[in-house]
Amino acid sequence: MKLDKELYRQAYQQYQRWNEAELVDRARNAGKLTPQAAWRQYVALVEFCWKLCPQQSEWQREQHLAEFAEVLEKPELLAEYRHLLARVRAL
Repeated sequence: MKLDKELYRQAYQQYQRWNEAELVDRARNAGKLTPQAAWRQYVALVEFCWKLCPQQSEWQREQHLAEFAEVLEKPELLAEYRHLLARVRAL
């Protein structure tokens, strides 16, 4: 598949401008957001991401629930999961 180089350059330049504007906005608002406003922004971001994500197939959902049930049934796996979760949160 051949890319349109000019279209790619334009898209990349727009992305760079957006990224710079986002960086300026973060610097300008650093420490000014209330916890409630920051939470609202986070919720909006999560909702936006959910809209972009494709829905799970029924098979994927069943696999995920089966794996989760297996973790809950085995205390040692649950302890390992909690340990990993604590490590991730510490980052």
